Formats: sequence, C-alpha cells, structure tokens
Amino acid sequence: MSASPTPDARSPHRPATLCIHAGHRAHAGERAVVAPIVQSSTFLLDDGSYAHMVEGRVEEAWIYTRIRNPTLDVVQRRIAALEGAETSLVFASGMAAIHAVVAAHAGGGARIVAHRELYGSAWDLFENHLSRFGVETEFVDLDDARARAAALSRGAAIVYCESLSNPTLNVSDLPAIARDAREAGAKLVVDATFASPVLQRPLALGADVALHSATKYLGGHSDLVGGVASGSAETMRPVHRWLQLAGGCMDPHAAFLLDRGIKTLPLRMRAHCENSLALARFLEQHPRVVRVLHPGLASHRSHAVARELLAAPGGMLSFVVAGGDAAALRFARGLELALEASSLGGVETLVSLPFNTSHARMSAAEREACGIVPGLVRVSVGVEDVEDLIADFARALERA
Repeated sequence: MSASPTPDARSPHRPATLCIHAGHRAHAGERAVVAPIVQSSTFLLDDGSYAHMVEGRVEEAWIYTRIRNPTLDVVQRRIAALEGAETSLVFASGMAAIHAVVAAHAGGGARIVAHRELYGSAWDLFENHLSRFGVETEFVDLDDARARAAALSRGAAIVYCESLSNPTLNVSDLPAIARDAREAGAKLVVDATFASPVLQRPLALGADVALHSATKYLGGHSDLVGGVASGSAETMRPVHRWLQLAGGCMDPHAAFLLDRGIKTLPLRMRAHCENSLALARFLEQHPRVVRVLHPGLASHRSHAVARELLAAPGGMLSFVVAGGDAAALRFARGLELALEASSLGGVETLVSLPFNTSHARMSAAEREACGIVPGLVRVSVGVEDVEDLIADFARALERA
C-alpha cells in the first residue's frame, strides 16, 4: 500500500490520524476519551431550538434524533474530515444514502447518466423505479469519452459512477468524468465504497458527492448497516432535508459502532490490500481460473488508472471459474475458511456470486453487458493469514 492521500486543506493531519482524532476530543467539559452513545430519541426544547425552526435551520437544532443526535454528529465530523468535506451525513443504509442524494438533486423530469457497471441494487433503483417518478436514467461506459459526451449532450442532473465498479473492479477516471459533468451542469455522485476514504477522496478529484455503504469497510466488522454521503454544505442541505422527511436516519448505537470501526480503518485497509493482491496473483496462475479482475494486476484494464487515482488497488477481487456458474457455485460451497455471503469489507473473507446475489435482478444478457460473465466470483478479501486463504481457495478450486 502506497502513501496515504495527502492532507486536505481543512486539516493538517493525514487519514490515519483523522480516523482516531477527528470528530471528538476529550476535554475538561467532556472527559470521556470515547464519545458516549446518546441513546435518546428526543431533546429538551428551548428558545434556541424554536429559533432554529422558525428560521428554517431545523438541521442545526437539538430536537429529535431523526434530525440531529450528538453521537451521529461525532461520526459525521470524523468522516467529513476524512473526505475533506464540509458536510457528511450518515444514514440507515447505503441505499438510503443513494436514494436521498438522488431524490434531492434529480426531481421529476430530470436525467441521470450512470456508468453501466454498477452495484445491482443501485442499477435496480435507476432502471426500474425512478422512472415511475419521471426520472430517466441512461447507462453508458463513462470511461468512453465519446459515449460520455453523447449522453451528456442530452442533458443530465446527475452523473453517477463507482470508484471501483462492483464487481468488475473498473477504476473510473474521475477527473475526466468530473470535468465533463461540470461543463454539462450535472453533479457527479461517486459511490466510493470499495475504495474507502483511505484509498481515494472523490471530492478532491472533482466529485460533488462521495457515497459509502458504511456497512462495508468503514464499519469493517460486519456488525452494522449504514450509509454515508459527503459534500459541500450547499450540496448536502437538500439531502439532509430529504433524510429528515424520508426518515432514513442512522441509529445512535450503529453510529457508535461505525465510529469505533473507522478508528482502525487504515490498519485494516493495509491488510485487505496486501492479501487481495497476493490472492489475485495466485489465482491468475491457477489452471482452473479463466480470468482474474484486480486493479493491482498489470492484466487489468484499469491498472494504469488505479496507479494514478488510488493509494492502493483495494481489498476486492473477482475471478472467473472455468465451467460457468455451476462450477463457481461448487467452488463457493467447497470453501472451508472463506464464507459465502453477500456483503463485503469485513475482517473475514467473503465470496459471492453476482448472478444469484447482488445482480440477481438482471437478466443474463444484462449481466454480460456490464462484464458479469458466467462463472464470475466476487471476493472480499479479509485480514486472515494470506497463506491460509490461498490454501483454502486452492482446495475449493480442485473440488469445483
């Protein structure tokens, strides 16, 4: 893992320091080294609270946890420092964060230009549900300059992509996409879940909003569900209003778990990245593996872009098992150490098959159009001893 991103102008400190010290500091008035959980749904009202409501600044008031809570404030400040953002908001899930950002900035009649390679539920939202509210989505290869320009020439409110696409690990050329989105008057929204703020800060590369499923690397222990959106105060103000009205707020206890997880994020990401690259190199040489997708490999189409835009190529990989989906399923069921499960970013290694989990709502043709071929396995590489992981994958491949 190479050097971490340089400090943002908002802070003199680097990510590993911010993960521990941003957002909360013990002091004479609050001696707790760890920020306490404020498990209260409501707060005592006073003249200041009423003034905030009358002036239309309800998000600044202590009224109700759906609007604001001290424990959520701590983790939001910590994430904002990591992202180099003016404002970060936490949500009940990653999809709640995506929904709030899109609803806030793409009303009826608006167009979204989205990368064709996306997390299945995001694709489902754009393809099958937003159209009911008059929002049209066009899916294109955003790294194809001509396709991008053609799509944006028809207008757009939002350009949407992922730092590393799920599950093909394509690394988006964010500076180029951001430039064209800005010229078209669109906001660039980037789901950076696979990268985490330790490997990439999309806002520094031109994005207007950085999204994360906090369930994944930010939490890091497969014990919470949450989402995050970060951006300028102006961009996030309508998102906060949508959060209040739709009710997708994070619970204070989940916020406490998220804050605790973030403190070890740089340490975990280093292990995830080292293990995933070692496992990818092993799989690339295995006779039962058709292809390995990992940005750290020279064979990956995004290898050069990854070296430029990521501090390290990440902890995810995908590979194609010879014999198609049936063989891939036999491989997954043959593992003894890694677990077959649909999430990612935890300390344990998880494998999933997109055809029956994240992208099950797509047809086979739709999956192949975005690079999900038969036999593809997605791997969230954990922090176990990598030699144990390699041995486990070797045994399962033989059984497949």
